[in-house]
Amino acid sequence: MKIKVTRKRLAIVILLIIVLPILYNKTSGIITGVMIQKFMKMPKEVVVDNPTTIDSNINAVSTGRVEAKYSVDLTARVSGFLQKKYFNEGDFVKKGQLLFQIDPQEYQLEVKNSQATVNQYNALLLNSQQELNRANALIQEDLVSHSYVDQSLATRNQNQALLDAARQKLQLAKVNLGYTSIKSPIDGRIGKVQITEGNYVTLNSGVLANVSSIDPVYVSFSLRSSDFVKLLKASDKFKGVQVKVQFEGGNWYDKYGVIDFVDNQIDKASGAIQMRATFENPKGWLVPGDYMKVTLIAPEKVNFMTVPQACTKGDAMSGYYVWVIDKDNTVKRKDIKVSDEIDNNWIVESGLNKDDKVVVAGVQNITAEGQKVKILTAEEYAKKRKSDDAR
Repeated sequence: MKIKVTRKRLAIVILLIIVLPILYNKTSGIITGVMIQKFMKMPKEVVVDNPTTIDSNINAVSTGRVEAKYSVDLTARVSGFLQKKYFNEGDFVKKGQLLFQIDPQEYQLEVKNSQATVNQYNALLLNSQQELNRANALIQEDLVSHSYVDQSLATRNQNQALLDAARQKLQLAKVNLGYTSIKSPIDGRIGKVQITEGNYVTLNSGVLANVSSIDPVYVSFSLRSSDFVKLLKASDKFKGVQVKVQFEGGNWYDKYGVIDFVDNQIDKASGAIQMRATFENPKGWLVPGDYMKVTLIAPEKVNFMTVPQACTKGDAMSGYYVWVIDKDNTVKRKDIKVSDEIDNNWIVESGLNKDDKVVVAGVQNITAEGQKVKILTAEEYAKKRKSDDAR
C-alpha cells in the first residue's frame, strides 16, 4: 500500500520533528526544577548533642630547653706552659679532680724565695724585739735616753711590718702555685679542649674547656599569659604542678620536674612569661642544649564544658560559633569563647548552656539562621550517608 505524501503532510512531519524535542526539553526542565525546589525546601538532616562536661586537670604545653644548673668555663689564672691534661674529652669529672697542669717550676721558686724573705724578717723582728726589751730595762736605770728607746720601738715596728708584708707575699706565691693545678670546681661532664698541651697560656688566653653539671638540670620554657593565669588559679602558687618533658621521638622522660623559678613580669614582645623547672638526671638523658616538649599539669581537677572541634565555625582571630537547634527545629547561631583543646574538643568558657542542642554532624548543610532541619540520631545519619555514598 502506498502512502501518498503531500506537501502539507510533509510540512507537518518536519514541524513535529523540530517542535517535539523543544517541548520535551522545556517540559523536563520545568519538572526537574520543580523537583529541585521541592528537594531544597526539604529540611536538612543533622545530628545534635548537648555539650559534654568533663572533670580534667588544667594543663599547658610549651617548648623548653635543657640547661646545666652549673656551667663553668675553665681558664688559666696564672701564666705558663700548659704541661698536661688529666682527662678525656666528654668524661664525667668530680669536684676537685685535677684537669690541667701548668708548669709550676717558676711558682715553686717564688714560694721558696718568699719563704726565705719571711725567715729573714722574722729573724730581724726577733733581734729588734730583744733590743727593745734591753732598752726598756736600761731606761729604768736611766742608762739610756728616751730617744734610744723610741728608736728601738720604731725599728721593732718596722721589722714587724716587713714580716707581715713578706708573709702576705708568701701567701700570694702559694696561691699562684695552687693555680698551676687547674681542678674541676663541680661534678659534671667536661667538654672539648680548646687549648692543647704545650701552649703558653695567660689570664687572657680564653677558655681551656667547659664543665657542665648534669644532675640535676634545668628546663627553661615560657608560658602564654592565659595559660599562666589558668595554672596559677588551679594551684597554690604552682605548688604541686607536675612538669613533664617529651623527647623529639615522642618518648616521655620518666621523672617529673619541680618549678623553681617564675619571672616577675610578662615579656612585652611575646606576651609570655619565663619559667623554669628542675629535673633529676642521674642517667644523663637530659642533655644541656636539647629542646623538649614541656607539659604542665595542675594538681586540682576542674569541670569543663566541651564541644567537638568539627562542629565549630570561625577561627581564633574572629571567634568561634556553633549552630544550635530551637524547639521548632530551626537553626540559631551562638558565639562561643574557647580556650584549650582536649582530645579534639574545644573547652568552652562561655556562650553555651549545658542544655543547648548543638549540631555536631551535618554542619555543612546549614547555610543561615532560621533554617529548618530534621534531627536524626547518629546511627541514622551514618546509615543514610553510607546509603548516599553507595549511589
